[in-house]
Amino acid sequence: MKRLKLVITGINGMIGEIVTKPLKNIYEVYGIDIHGPFSEGTFPIDISEFSQLVKVMEQIGPIEFIVHLAGQSSLTATWEAILRANIIGTRNVYEAARVLKVRRVVFASSNHVTGAYEGFEPNSHLFLENEPDKISVLDPIRPDSDYGVSKAFGEAVARYYYDRWGIESICLRIGSVRPDDDPTSNPRFAKTWLSHRDLVELIEKSLTADVGFGIYYGISNNQGAFWDISNTRSELGYSPLDDAARSGSVRQ
Repeated sequence: MKRLKLVITGINGMIGEIVTKPLKNIYEVYGIDIHGPFSEGTFPIDISEFSQLVKVMEQIGPIEFIVHLAGQSSLTATWEAILRANIIGTRNVYEAARVLKVRRVVFASSNHVTGAYEGFEPNSHLFLENEPDKISVLDPIRPDSDYGVSKAFGEAVARYYYDRWGIESICLRIGSVRPDDDPTSNPRFAKTWLSHRDLVELIEKSLTADVGFGIYYGISNNQGAFWDISNTRSELGYSPLDDAARSGSVRQ
């Protein structure tokens, strides 16, 4: 049986590198990135340039799925950089999906869409000494940065393109993914960590779940987590295997 085509934007980023190989076992995977290396099937494209993006996707097509990881991920990035990559770029990805009749987009949103529930630094307008109550996707957005605002915009674009054009979208508020898969370097990671193998399962489930649109937190099965993943479990069929408290056995 011929494999369905899947495009990963930001394929050379940390998350792209983690999920690409497992996805290649299931799909015919192509990549788009502004940074190299550019092996066969990976294209040097700036997603803020719509004509470039559509031209390459037409060349790849027909495309069934997009895993949209590309963007500016720094909380201290300039507004201009965030505007170009995360707002113009994300809208371009969805518009290209509409033009080319892509069925589903998995959008890498962020927990920073609701990061202000955790408060800010001391002496700021909102400083919280204690951890927030459990946060679910039903709680209002509360961004903690321009980056968080841009990801909230992406969720809104995803909702619009689903309701208006029928493009399925799974928006993942991804937790703390570490390059070395080690959550012990920061106490916060004990509750916000998303292990590499749980990340892969989360993406795979997001591509196949019988859901037209949804927003979901993505973390491992961490004790005391303050993000609610109950709808991630029930609607996507996600079943995380790892727990930051037992992470040593995962890395061995």
